[in-house]
Amino acid sequence: MPTLINLCEEPDFCLRFVNGGPMADRAVDSVRALSLAAAAGGSLGDVRDALVVIGDFWASGRTSVHEGVEPLLRELSRQRAAGLAVVVGQHGAQSVPVVIRSSAVRLGVPLLTTTKELHDWHDLIPRLREYRYRQAEWHADQLTALLNRLPDRLADAHTDADTDAMQRIADWLAAAVDAEVVVSDPLRGVLAAAPDVLTRQPPRTAFPRTRTESLPLGAAGSGAVLTVTPRRPLDDVRAELMGHAAKALGLIDRTRLRDQLAETRREVQLSVLQLLMVGEEVAAQRVLAGLAPGLLATESVRVHVIDCAREDREVALRQAEDALAGRALLARCPVFNHLIVVDPLQTDEDAPGGVWHTLEAVVAALPGHCMGGSRVYALSSVADAYTQAAGTLVTARRTAGRVALAEQRADLMDVLPPATARRWAGTLLRPVLTLPAGQREQLVRTLELGLEFPHTAVGRLLGIHRNTVTHRISKGFGLLGLDRGQVLNRVVVSTALQVVVKYGHDAHSADPAADFTAMVSAPEVRAWADSFLEPLRADRRDLLRTLRVWLENDTHTGRTAAALDVAPVTVRSHLRAAAPLIQRHLPVGPDETEALDGNEHEQALSGVRPLAFALHAGTGRPFLPAA
Repeated sequence: MPTLINLCEEPDFCLRFVNGGPMADRAVDSVRALSLAAAAGGSLGDVRDALVVIGDFWASGRTSVHEGVEPLLRELSRQRAAGLAVVVGQHGAQSVPVVIRSSAVRLGVPLLTTTKELHDWHDLIPRLREYRYRQAEWHADQLTALLNRLPDRLADAHTDADTDAMQRIADWLAAAVDAEVVVSDPLRGVLAAAPDVLTRQPPRTAFPRTRTESLPLGAAGSGAVLTVTPRRPLDDVRAELMGHAAKALGLIDRTRLRDQLAETRREVQLSVLQLLMVGEEVAAQRVLAGLAPGLLATESVRVHVIDCAREDREVALRQAEDALAGRALLARCPVFNHLIVVDPLQTDEDAPGGVWHTLEAVVAALPGHCMGGSRVYALSSVADAYTQAAGTLVTARRTAGRVALAEQRADLMDVLPPATARRWAGTLLRPVLTLPAGQREQLVRTLELGLEFPHTAVGRLLGIHRNTVTHRISKGFGLLGLDRGQVLNRVVVSTALQVVVKYGHDAHSADPAADFTAMVSAPEVRAWADSFLEPLRADRRDLLRTLRVWLENDTHTGRTAAALDVAPVTVRSHLRAAAPLIQRHLPVGPDETEALDGNEHEQALSGVRPLAFALHAGTGRPFLPAA
């Protein structure tokens, strides 16, 4: 995410600091351009991590400039906005009244000036998205550059080769973060330094305006240190690069610890998986290019999930790495005790040596493990493929071989009439889809993942705090005017998001309820629903009735049992029996009061969503909110 410093370096924004200091590296998530009258009139809204730009404060009509700006600064401080930029004729502290400057310092709000007019800022706001994309590309390029400076083989990381690799990384880091870089050890002296003038000299502080940062390189007992003296405060991205450099230098310095290099590769592979999970396939390809050129040069993939249950995941990881030999992207799941494999389908998937059959042999040799595989998906839809593969684990656990591939039968998204679905989804989600581009993409991605996985898991996947995930989801449902606590509301919103991701959207429907009815009444949808429900109808128990009442009672086991006049254990038994029949995960609470909650249950909607739509299309119940 760009910082205030980054934006000040972009000529298009014409920004300069009035006060900054330690606050200058604040991240900027969005930009809001407002007149002072609008801002003071209560039109501020949610500005957390936003740069607020105000104009016309000289002509605001206020008897005192402080009268208009002081409440604004208090609100920016309360919400922890990124900063306040004031439109001025020319830069300089004298262009801003001293009362504003002193209030900003007192309240801890970074204050900037801009010579761009307020109406120009409305055109500049989309540039932030472009800048963020360029920054992501730059970050990917730097990670690739770091990987390229590692030795090709760990056996090469010794004596002169060791020193050369360290120097290459020091040169790269000095250029990447614009700093003096020294790698030193109390006993061995300077091991590498950049720029060249520092070679063989002890570490020194050449730029007293910034703080010297130091990171240890090795494990406990090692005295090697990376010292960085930047010419400006390090933003989060550059601080992360410094951390990666320290890890890489430490690996090189510890030539006998071969597993550390493999661990660095695994961390990179996890980063690549995380990029794929949020739809950044281009950035993922760029990062992986330095590690496994061409591995993700594909349009279609399968995702496989190995559940290691309570076993040691590292055993399965090493065996899978050896068996795959670099033919697929393998990463530890950052949330569950799983391994996630993205198979680029570069060889015949049905061949004996294909990725699926290779992993099948690995799982067979590991008691207690099981594996689920997805259907074929586009590279841009790895998150959807992962959801399906993880959902297939419920079937794999019940099979003799402990593996299961998702059936190649049609899914709901495959049978919805695209034109009608586009109109309905675009109208339902319009309050979210009409947000500025950066906010819209952030909110859509968080909603899409947050309605599929526990919020803690989404936070780890996106690199944000779980409370931020919850806040964004609450904000999204607030904009839509729906209660996110109701399961069927979440089902409908999740489906609309999937429609937008797959088909795009229109926002010209005069009657979204009629569109919804037409969409779920389409012959293809009815046929899909009948096929989906057929295994449930064949069971001697009335599973359809139990599932319908369960959904109508917001997935509360106790309330469902009361409505059916049966014991809660009977409801849970029916849910467990239905799950393998529809090859979907259905959350079953351990007591009578536990209900489906995206914060608590893995795969919260992956089974509930198609079940709810199949029941609605096939039987008319439960009722689904159309708009």
